[in-house]
Amino acid sequence: MFIFLYIILKLFKNFSNSDIVDVAEYLGGKFLKIIIGTLFIAYFIVISATQLRNFCEILQLAYFPGLPISLLIILFLAIAVIANKFGNMSITRINLIVVPLVMINLLIAFFCISSRFVPERIFPILGYGINETFFSGTTNLFAFTGLSYIYFLQPLLKNSEKFKKVSFIGMGISAIYLFLSITTLLFSFADVLSINEISPIYLLVRGADWGRFIQRPDSVFFLGWILCMMSYISISIMLVIVIFKKLGNLNSKFPLAYPTSALIFIVAILPKGIAEIRFIENYIFKYFTLILLFIISFLVLVLANIKHKKLKLPNKEDLVNEV
Repeated sequence: MFIFLYIILKLFKNFSNSDIVDVAEYLGGKFLKIIIGTLFIAYFIVISATQLRNFCEILQLAYFPGLPISLLIILFLAIAVIANKFGNMSITRINLIVVPLVMINLLIAFFCISSRFVPERIFPILGYGINETFFSGTTNLFAFTGLSYIYFLQPLLKNSEKFKKVSFIGMGISAIYLFLSITTLLFSFADVLSINEISPIYLLVRGADWGRFIQRPDSVFFLGWILCMMSYISISIMLVIVIFKKLGNLNSKFPLAYPTSALIFIVAILPKGIAEIRFIENYIFKYFTLILLFIISFLVLVLANIKHKKLKLPNKEDLVNEV
């Protein structure tokens, strides 16, 4: 993933202060710009809706069994709309608080559960073999969906020269989150679980021994998850607004937060239950994400660089005339 990120950053080098929608316009004009922009709008809306619905299902089951799922979804979307009302800077500053809190949450949970770890469960190393791990298992790159933000990050930075540094730091934090989560599950459960009702990490945290004074450790851990989800939805709505603004050449962007949140709400309540959400994530949206982030967007950047290189090269006739 870091190798792929390095290549992406190299391809962006010729397009300073541009995102993937700008690069698509450079490559294929307004037509390609609209196609890529629409695909990413659909991507951010669907992935936000499914993640929000999934989280609200767990929250309802654990703490609010009598509360309608639609009300929980509306509460998260309302907070995201308010955050976007105050602008991108407010969302950025909130993330500076949320990201370390989530990291601390994960570390505390990791060490509290570590007494129940069985390190031997990591064997056999490489699981079913090199082919399964590095070839058939490449679809697991879906876990790094944070790459989608990298495609839009450069114009949002105050100093675009730090694009490379910020991208690698962000990917590194994502890798640490994944490592802590997966290691916790791998060392704790004997078999791969298929739990449709609730998150296995939540079950581990709830059963952890946090001392005599903390009776419900899962509530402390869930607070970090709630803050994380609020931040996640706020960023997704922000990026959809940015794309809408580019496609429609709009000046005012905040009113777009209302229809964007409405679309997320509609998509979020469409699935009948958490089993259907998991099916959409694992068998439909997973491959759509891989195709969009790792194939289509990558090809747009490669072809745009080829076009940029050809436009910079002088024609043979011009060279002869100069001689």
